[in-house]
Parts: sequence; structure tokens; C-alpha cells
Amino acid sequence: MYTQTLYELSQEAERLLQLSRQQLQLLEKMPLSVPGDDAPQRALPWSQPNIAERHAMLNNELRKISRLEMVLAIVGTMKAGKSTTINAIVGTEVLPNRNRPMTALPTLIRHTPGQKEPVLHFSHVAPIDCLIQKLQQRLRD
Repeated sequence: MYTQTLYELSQEAERLLQLSRQQLQLLEKMPLSVPGDDAPQRALPWSQPNIAERHAMLNNELRKISRLEMVLAIVGTMKAGKSTTINAIVGTEVLPNRNRPMTALPTLIRHTPGQKEPVLHFSHVAPIDCLIQKLQQRLRD
């Protein structure tokens, strides 16, 4: 049942994305300005670069749908069970689950086919580097 539901949802998302692409193609064929009766031409809000950018975005979303790449946001107050929920979804403990706050930073978990061991990436390493330097300094003192 789960597989069928996931398949149906991805098919519907793909259909809607294709429909959006068709609408953009129609916009692309429209003139960029509309002549007024006696007024100068008024520019339309859809420019060619804007349409090209939206095409790229839709193509990227179609690629993600075809690969079943999904984003699931889990938000809650401290100690609400966010890490426990994520660990249950993944089926293993990928996030620490303790009595104290452990995941204070936003965390992105990405499945990579064939990868068994998790890899940790910090997008903002400056605070971590600063902490390490302070710890090393205190250990030397």
C-alpha cells in the first residue's frame, strides 16, 4: 500500500509539474508587451530570463520527483521527539536521542544509495572551529 501511494503521489506531482511547464511555454510565446490604444506599450511581468529561470526550476523539481528525492521538515519545541521521529523514519539512530538537547542546529539528512555510514557536513564551520580552538587553549593552560 505504501509503495502504491508513493507512486500515485509522485505521478500526480509529475503531472502538475508538466502542466506548469506547458503554461510557461504558452507564456513564452506571448509578446513581451501589449500595445495600448494611444498609450506607450506596457511591459508584462514575465520576461524571457524569468521564464528561463522558472523552466530550470521546474526541470529540477521533475528530476527530484523521478528520483523520489523528497524533503520532509520536522519542526517542534525542545524535547518534542523530533530526533526520535527521524530515527524511527530512517530505521536506525542517525541523530542523538538523549535527555538533554542534542540537535540545536538545523540538520539535513540525505539518503545516498549504497552509502552505509553517515557523513556529517557543517555548512557553517566557523563556530565549530572557534569552539575547538577554545577547547585546545584551555587544555594547554
